[in-house]
Amino acid sequence: MRQDVEALKRQCVLDEARRLFFTLGYHGTTMDAIADAVDMGKPFLYRHFRNKIELLVALYDHAIALSEDALDRALATRLNADETIRIFVRNYLGVVVTHRDIVAIFFRESLSVPPEKLLEIDRHKANFDQKLTAVIRGGIEAGSFRVSDARVAAFAVVGMINWSYQWYRESGSNTPAELGEMFGDFALGILKSGRVERAP
Repeated sequence: MRQDVEALKRQCVLDEARRLFFTLGYHGTTMDAIADAVDMGKPFLYRHFRNKIELLVALYDHAIALSEDALDRALATRLNADETIRIFVRNYLGVVVTHRDIVAIFFRESLSVPPEKLLEIDRHKANFDQKLTAVIRGGIEAGSFRVSDARVAAFAVVGMINWSYQWYRESGSNTPAELGEMFGDFALGILKSGRVERAP
């Protein structure tokens, strides 16, 4: 029971850090401000996070986990490339627009992330890109997709979705589910157009 309470309080700290990093920026936020926001006192805060860097790294870990889960859930369906891409886009778009604060932090605050953590992030990105590229390459081999470079096509699909954190608002005319369907159509439109990839 005590562990559950501690975990809940720790999550409250992360939630407030996320809110403040998003609204004030990483450099504009102090540990004092986070402690005041959670109203649990500095001893509790420093018992879980020694400094702001640890909070930022924890948020980056969460962003990576959300992204990887969006792709892994699509891959787990073992459907054809068309459906896998559609499901991935729906999942990933959902992550970006419903967690747009943490996505914004991920893209804005990379200069504050320790170099060793950036290397770890790069490894996760490379693995993510390889998995998605393999799906697209499978679609090319099946004759469903017509793009000249599967890897670049993967970047195009992900980049299109990533940018939505900049403009999406809950008050907008489309729900995340509706946008997911629209973006799925856009992604498949990209992948089904162009030249057939030629073997190297």
